[in-house]
Amino acid sequence: AVVSTQSTGEVLGEAGLLSREVTPRDMSRVMQRFNESFVFSADSPRMKFITREALQSHVFKATHTQGWADNIMVKSLCWNGKIVMDGVQRKFNFDDGVIASFSTNPADSICSVRYVD
Repeated sequence: AVVSTQSTGEVLGEAGLLSREVTPRDMSRVMQRFNESFVFSADSPRMKFITREALQSHVFKATHTQGWADNIMVKSLCWNGKIVMDGVQRKFNFDDGVIASFSTNPADSICSVRYVD
């Protein structure tokens, strides 16, 4: 699997580990802080997106594989492509030229779950 420069830089930068050796304790701290960055309010109008296993080649680069957005549009460059989303138990056809648009609606906030320790 290829890890994007953005992801690597964000994790190492967040931990302050860009110029020294990484210990297991450091890595644990990095993962804790990184995982905490995914938690956001259930009534937030924004989406957190993460592209797992972004396909890259010498022609196409995955440069922005995670972040926050109000809406997301993705255009397929794949033949026989599929979109799979966490929590949805099916695949969606996503062939060359198809555009997928994702957005939030204030009414959707009631579908959110908040876990409390």
